[in-house]
Amino acid sequence: MSSDLIIKGFFSAVFSLILAYAVFSNHEKENGPERPPEEKQRYSPLIPGMLLPGCLLALLVLGVVFEGTALTVQMTLSMCFGIFLHISLYYAVLMLALPFFRRHISARACAMLWMIPNYLYITMQSYMAVPEPLAVLRLSGGWVRVLSGIWLTGFTAVLLWKTVSHLRFRKQVLAGAYAVTDPAVLELWRQEVRAAGMKKPKFRLVVSAKVSSPLTIGLFRRSLRVVLPERPYSPEELRLIFRHELIHIGREDSSSKFFLMFCTAMCWFNPLMWIAMRKSADDLELSCDETVLLDADGDTRRQYAGLLLDAAGDERGFTTCLSAGAAAMRYRMRAIVKPPRRHSGALVIGLVFFALCMTGGYVTLSYGGSTGEDVLFRHQDHSLFQLRSISQQNDAFHTTYICTDEDAFKAYLAGLETDILAGNYSFSGNGRQFTFLFDTPQGTLGALLSDNVLKLVPLYGETPSPSSYYLPRGAGWDCLDAIILASPAMNVHLNRAGEPYGRGISATLDRLSVTEHNVEQLLYSSGLSEEEINGIWGYGPCEATLSFSCPPEGSFTVEITNPEHTVNDTVTFAASEGPWVIQLPDCPAHYRVCGTFRGSNGERFHAEFRFVVGDTDNS
Repeated sequence: MSSDLIIKGFFSAVFSLILAYAVFSNHEKENGPERPPEEKQRYSPLIPGMLLPGCLLALLVLGVVFEGTALTVQMTLSMCFGIFLHISLYYAVLMLALPFFRRHISARACAMLWMIPNYLYITMQSYMAVPEPLAVLRLSGGWVRVLSGIWLTGFTAVLLWKTVSHLRFRKQVLAGAYAVTDPAVLELWRQEVRAAGMKKPKFRLVVSAKVSSPLTIGLFRRSLRVVLPERPYSPEELRLIFRHELIHIGREDSSSKFFLMFCTAMCWFNPLMWIAMRKSADDLELSCDETVLLDADGDTRRQYAGLLLDAAGDERGFTTCLSAGAAAMRYRMRAIVKPPRRHSGALVIGLVFFALCMTGGYVTLSYGGSTGEDVLFRHQDHSLFQLRSISQQNDAFHTTYICTDEDAFKAYLAGLETDILAGNYSFSGNGRQFTFLFDTPQGTLGALLSDNVLKLVPLYGETPSPSSYYLPRGAGWDCLDAIILASPAMNVHLNRAGEPYGRGISATLDRLSVTEHNVEQLLYSSGLSEEEINGIWGYGPCEATLSFSCPPEGSFTVEITNPEHTVNDTVTFAASEGPWVIQLPDCPAHYRVCGTFRGSNGERFHAEFRFVVGDTDNS
C-alpha cells in the first residue's frame, strides 16, 4: 500500500470517528434519559445542507478570480464528473440497502445516510488524493463540449425549475395567510419552542386556507413559516404538530432537501436519482416521527397516526410537511404504531462515510486530444529546453540516468499522445516513473512520466499550477529505454559498534565510461568537488557494507584517502566475495570505489563512486 493511501485512510478514519461520535452524542441528546436543559437547542442538523454546494460555488468564484476562466472550467468539469459518479453509485447502493437499515438502525441515522455525500468536498483536498485512477473514460474534445453543454443545460433547468416551484408554492401558500391570534394556541406554541431550546426564533406561526396539512415552508430561518390549515385541533394534536415542525426546523431539513435537490440536478439524467430524492424525503419524515414520539404511550401514538391519515398535504420545493402523501405511509404507520428497537446507527454512519471517502477518485475522465508538442514544448524551439536531470521514483539506489541522445528524447516527448486528465492524483504508485527537469525560457519545468500519465509541474511563477495528461497509448518504455541509460549505482550501509541498525547513504557516481573496440568512451563525469559529494557526518560508524545495482565483474578496489589527501589504504574485493564490508578508520576519510559492472542489457561499464565519512569517533 502506498503512503498516499495510508494518509488517505488515516484522515478518512479520523473524520469517520468524529462523525460517528457526533451521531451517537446527538442520539443520546435527543433519545437518552438525560435531555439537555431548555436553554440549549435540543434538535441539531443531521448534516449541514449547504456544505458541498457552498464549497463548489466558492471554488468556482475563487477559480475565476485567481486562475482564469479556462482553468476554472477544466477544474469544475473535473470536480463535477467525480462527484456525479460518486453520488450516483452511492445512492444506488443505499437504496438497495435501505430496507435493511430501516429495520436495524434509527430513522435519524437512515436520514443521515442520504446526507453523507455533503462531506464529499473533503475528498477534493490534496491529502485525500489517490495515487492514480483505475479506469479512465476517454472522450474527444468535441464530445466533451457537447456533453458538458447538455449537462449544464439540464443542471440549470432542474435547479431553476425546483427553485421557481418552491417560490411559487410559497407565494401560493402565504397569499392571504394570517398570524395566529388564539392565546391558547400561542401559549402551546411558546411552550414547545422553549422545550426545543430555540431562543429568539425568527420563524412565525401562521394560518392559511391554501393548505390541508400543517407544514413548514422556507429555506432560511428568517423566512421560515410554520403554516396551519384552517381547521380546529385539540391541544394534544397541536403539541404533536408543533413538535414535529420544530424538529424539522432545528434539524434544518429544508436545507437538507435543498442539498438532495442539488444532487438530483447534478445527476438529472440518472433516473435513480429522482427515485432517491423521493425516498430521502420519506426518511426525513420517518426521522421526525421517531423523535416526536419518544416515550409516547399507545394513545399518543394512535392520535399521531390519526393526524397523518387525516390530512394529505403538498411539499413542493424545500417544504417539510406533516403528511405529504401515501407513498411512505406504510412505513410511517408501522413505525408509529409498533416501533422496533433499533441502534443509534453511529457505527454504520462511520463505516459508510469511511467507505465513501476511500472509494473516491478511482474512475475519471480524459479529454482534449493533443500531443507533448502542445502541452510540454508549447510549439517552441526544442533547443530552448535543456535537460538538467533524470531520476526514477522509488529507486533505492538513486541511480544516475544518462540521456544518450537528447534530440531523440525531446522528439519522443513531443510525439506522446495526450489528453487532459480530470481529478486530483499524487501518481506515487509502485509502477515505473521517471522525473525530468528542463531549463526553459520561462524557468525550470518538471515532468513526471508514468505508464499512462504525463504530469507537468512548472517551478516558476508565483502560483505554479501542475497539469496532468493521460497517455492513451502508454509511455512506450521500449523507445525510452533506447535513449535513457541507467548507470550502475552504489549504496553504503554504515554500522556503529553495539547498534543493531545502522544508516545508509547513496554513493555519488563520479565517472562512467564504456570500452568499445578497445577505445574508452566517457559517458558521464560529475565534476563535483569533495564538498559536494554524498556523505555522513557526526555518526561515527566502524564499518561499511557496499551494495550495487549492477553486479561487479572480476574485482573492484576501494581507495581510502585521509583529509590531507594522501592515500591511507587500498582494499581489493573479488566480485564473488560479497557481502563486501570495509573496516573504517577512526578518522574522517574519503572513499573512492572503482570497478567494472554489468548492466541490465549486458553492457560493461567502468564506474567510479565516491562518498565521505566525516567526524568519526569509534572510541
